[in-house]
Amino acid sequence: MIAIPCYFSVSLLRPARSRVFWLIVLLVGSCGASARCTEPLTLVFTGDWFPYLYRINDSSYAGSDKALLVETLAELDCQLEILPLPEKRVERALLSGQADIVIAASKSPKRLQNFWFSLAYRTQRNVLVYREDLSLPPEPGSLRSWLQEGRIIALNDGGWYGSNVEQLKRASLTGSLLHVESFGSRLDMLSLGRVDGFIDDAEAINAYIAKHQLKDLRMVNEAIHTTPQHFMFSRQNLAPEFINAFNQALSETLKTTTTPD
Repeated sequence: MIAIPCYFSVSLLRPARSRVFWLIVLLVGSCGASARCTEPLTLVFTGDWFPYLYRINDSSYAGSDKALLVETLAELDCQLEILPLPEKRVERALLSGQADIVIAASKSPKRLQNFWFSLAYRTQRNVLVYREDLSLPPEPGSLRSWLQEGRIIALNDGGWYGSNVEQLKRASLTGSLLHVESFGSRLDMLSLGRVDGFIDDAEAINAYIAKHQLKDLRMVNEAIHTTPQHFMFSRQNLAPEFINAFNQALSETLKTTTTPD
């Protein structure tokens, strides 16, 4: 069990589902903390995103982000369950207390007002992927250049890709940024020629290409956006003391765990 220096003893009430989380602190010189969950925490699953989180069968899930989360929660005597949800319902589920945790969340001003965040546990490099047979715009490393050429680029509009992409969403350009919810759907639309490219995590794209031995996909070398990734938590269900305990456990877990960069 992780020893956590702290000076409190609180019960964490989950009003949305009448579940109580106890964070018990024992004061003995440097105090030890144990966060005990009376029921499992709920992690949102929005679709396969190999290698981070993906479904093995109807009741089993795997992935590097899930493994890190499970290992960290085990230090706090907490278990995890999975709740499949459409992407568009994720933040609403966290706000209402229906769900507790989302993986791989980037911080944004709006999210910081509504949710808790863990320490950063890996870095995500978002890139643009396209078919090999597609002619490139004059500046392939510039998303604006693609849009000025009238190209349609898919992305998950619920993600945060930096202020530059936010400005391009509002710009009057020939092309457009199209919300497509899942990684698999973005790949399908690209292969069918319904979009000219899509933005996603470089590690996930490389893993998919290797797994399926694809030869016709290419990535632009320059990143659209590089950002730290965090676990994002419901404020409805979890108190700051729990997040502090989780972050200390996560810090210890990361010392012995390798996560994709």
